[in-house]
Amino acid sequence: MIRIRFERGRQTTLKIIGMHCATCTLAVQKALLSVPGVLHAEASLAGDEAKVVADPTRLRYGDLLRAVRKAGYDIYREEAHIVLKAVRPEEVSRIAELLSGWGVFDVRPNPAAGVVTVEYNPLEVTPGELARKLEEAGYEVAEVKTGEVDIDVDRRVVELDRADLRRRLAVAAGPTAALVALMVASMAGLHAAVYWLQWALATPVQFYSGWRFIKGAYRAFRNKTANMDTLVTLGTLSTYFYSVYSLLTGGLVYFEASAAVITLVLLGRYIEAGMRIKTGEAVRRLLTLQPEKARVLENGAEVEVPAAQVKPGQLVAVKQGERAPVDGVVEEGFGYVDESAFTGEPMPVEKKKGDLILAGSILVRGYLVVRATRSGRHTLLAQMVKLVRQAQGARLPVQQLVDKISGVFTWAVIAVASAVFVLWYLTTGDINRALIFTASVLVVACPCALGLATPLSVVVGVGRAAEKGVLIKRPEALQKLREARYVAFDKTGTLTLGRPRVVAVWGGDEVLNLAASLEQKSEHPLAAAVVEYARERNLKLSEPEFFDSIPGAGVYGRINGVAVAVGNEKILRGMGAELPPEVAKWAEEMREQGYTVVYVATEGKTLGAIAVGDQIREGAWEAVHWLKTRGVEPVIVTGDHEKSARAVAKKLGISVVYSGVDPEEKAKIVEALKSRGLVVFVGDGVNDAAALATADVGIAVGTGTDVAKEAGDTILLRGDITKVVEVFKISEKIMRNVKFNLFWAFVYNIALIPLAAGVFYPVTLRPELAGLAMAFSSISVTLNALRLRGA
Repeated sequence: MIRIRFERGRQTTLKIIGMHCATCTLAVQKALLSVPGVLHAEASLAGDEAKVVADPTRLRYGDLLRAVRKAGYDIYREEAHIVLKAVRPEEVSRIAELLSGWGVFDVRPNPAAGVVTVEYNPLEVTPGELARKLEEAGYEVAEVKTGEVDIDVDRRVVELDRADLRRRLAVAAGPTAALVALMVASMAGLHAAVYWLQWALATPVQFYSGWRFIKGAYRAFRNKTANMDTLVTLGTLSTYFYSVYSLLTGGLVYFEASAAVITLVLLGRYIEAGMRIKTGEAVRRLLTLQPEKARVLENGAEVEVPAAQVKPGQLVAVKQGERAPVDGVVEEGFGYVDESAFTGEPMPVEKKKGDLILAGSILVRGYLVVRATRSGRHTLLAQMVKLVRQAQGARLPVQQLVDKISGVFTWAVIAVASAVFVLWYLTTGDINRALIFTASVLVVACPCALGLATPLSVVVGVGRAAEKGVLIKRPEALQKLREARYVAFDKTGTLTLGRPRVVAVWGGDEVLNLAASLEQKSEHPLAAAVVEYARERNLKLSEPEFFDSIPGAGVYGRINGVAVAVGNEKILRGMGAELPPEVAKWAEEMREQGYTVVYVATEGKTLGAIAVGDQIREGAWEAVHWLKTRGVEPVIVTGDHEKSARAVAKKLGISVVYSGVDPEEKAKIVEALKSRGLVVFVGDGVNDAAALATADVGIAVGTGTDVAKEAGDTILLRGDITKVVEVFKISEKIMRNVKFNLFWAFVYNIALIPLAAGVFYPVTLRPELAGLAMAFSSISVTLNALRLRGA
């Protein structure tokens, strides 16, 4: 593909997903032109792509993706998982900065797993180029994986780190123990020979066991930053080299102090790494639910094959006590299935012919033959794991403040340590005492706990939420929920079941037949109800010669050479059809009973109407009531008719209703509500994609369309509206956990730095004890984050 460089900008090509008409290309083009820095944009339906010319100095590449999603479409992108050796939390901002740029939509470093996930445009950049950027900055890239990251990558990364820590700890432990013993011996007067032996013992500890700190400090120096490795390296090297100098000049040595610091910090890191493996257990539990083998029925016999190789349409047998190996539809049999892995609810669900079954669910009782629809990495279970992994690498907005503090904090500690050395030396003339206090300050103030406070809580909390049937795609939304003023609900498929039934038809079977023939091409819940009712009446449906959907209005097509439209009043206006008074009166009566009415028209004429009823979801009233007790105002924003919407609102106790609005108007209403306070939008359909993206927090109902799920910050699996409450509760628990971790990290440093600096002399904190205390702070933060597993 040819790249053209314009005088004022740079060109990029985007593959667009979801365009199907000229209107779509205009919508995508308009969305791209709204992005700051874009100079020119044009979309092509023929190539399913858009060409954009932008000012690289002003454009944030990820804004292109967000704009297209907001318009209800998507951009094709690929993922690379870059596995790094020994990445620290305080280095996350630098890694994100290095990788962000032209061709990169999103960067998600996960210090808890040691993996950096990058979403990129394969037409602009390659994984190899991304990895080289990190290597040039001094980071060690252990592995680069594209596509799906395997189940145990986080465990493998941590285990590799633990193996390195174990080797270095094994080298350090013996000499350090001997150094402490020799220190005691030196106090008994065994000076010269003991000091030389101490030097011999301390050197491998300093330059082999401590090499990972020296290497990390050098990398930070190259990147013009300072981190925990900088502090440990400064503290131990200064003590080590001063001891060498003292040994050669006849002074006191402190080899045991530098060796003990390295050993204890390594020990703390080793324990912490072991605990961090547990933070990813939720993801591993999810993926192990999917069986590796499936029994495919071929010519009446069962043939065992790898589950990932099952093709759509093949029949798979599932026996009592087994887990379903694929997603599919029950073709034969009857049984009760445990779907708690997806819904968090332990009660088995009845399954019969025509019902959906998901890979990983357990057939508690019965026998089923399932016609596969998705297998392997395409199943809902695999997609859940992918989303959870992505979310676990996300960073809360509070982390930006923490990053800024950490960036300044390390330099501040170095300044404080320098001041401590100067003050103690000037006031006492004792360089030994000044050095010990300086080393203690450097070691005790390492910002490890500060860097781990937020990411570990997110990793554990997001995993726990997934086990409860709530997929948190963008954890940054969790921090916003505490300030929610409004929760705006779509009606059909969100507050209601979205599985309506036809209750009446004006115009007889002829109207029903035309409507069902056209609606069989639509995925809307109302369309499904019309088609199902027509089939129950044994009507023979025709195949549309042409079909298109008009969001917020209805569907349009041609049947047997006649143009037909089904939808609301907007579709009638589009067809130039008058609404007869008798049909209008009938429709009004239906709406007063809470039913939705769709009209059937040809060019210039309204043929009839169909009334469809829907049931309010179980738990909807309780969810709305809970929100109101929290001071959050529930609102309905729907494309449905006002009377139908108000009938549902009355039953749920909702007073504010916006009805008869199209997708663009939904987004505008959300935007208007945002001027009065933070807005959460809950929806399930294509019509809701723009509103979900516009809201401060978007919650997509899991039984809805893929576009809506993509636009949402959070997904409620199985469409359980009570999970909205769960989202609020989980966010509170995660944020409380984060706050406690941050409070502990800050208070710990504030309390121990003065002690290490000798402010309370003669009560002091030697460097080795400072190293132990520093390790304990990181372990404490990790233990607190693990408490979320039981939330």
